[in-house]
Amino acid sequence: MAFETINIQNEAGSQAIRIPESHKINDDKVYVKRLGNALYLIPYHNPWQNLFESLEKFTPDFMEDRSQPTEQKREAFD
Repeated sequence: MAFETINIQNEAGSQAIRIPESHKINDDKVYVKRLGNALYLIPYHNPWQNLFESLEKFTPDFMEDRSQPTEQKREAFD
């Protein structure tokens, strides 16, 4: 992923940025999520697309050699 530097416009107590054409979001609005000092912009109408696409990157042998303990028998909840 390429990084670009853009300026922040301060206007009347809020901030605005112009997203470069190379990072264009194909939607008419976004979700904004703050994580630490970073902001994430997520397309409003298809927020799960990145998750679904990332699942395709797992190979069939993912965690194949992971040792899994045997299943435990437990009492049922009341």
